[in-house]
Amino acid sequence: MKNIKKSVAVVALSFTLFMGGAAPIVPNITTAHAKTTYVWIAPKHGKKYHFNKNCRGLKHASYKKHVKLHWAKKHGYTKCHFE
Repeated sequence: MKNIKKSVAVVALSFTLFMGGAAPIVPNITTAHAKTTYVWIAPKHGKKYHFNKNCRGLKHASYKKHVKLHWAKKHGYTKCHFE
């Protein structure tokens, strides 16, 4: 990332010197961060994941666990059909 910023700065400086002082417009470089999604599972009850802790699919579960969606899918959990 630092190399890209340096390259953009060098190009901008080159254009500024070459064009006689008119500075080019250089866009800001931003990075996006992915938001992690958490879901609810009932490990002793089934192989479904739920976005809401109070989903009726979890009604009879005695033990609920909060995990990442990626982890749940990786371990064979599928989306609850009530949601």
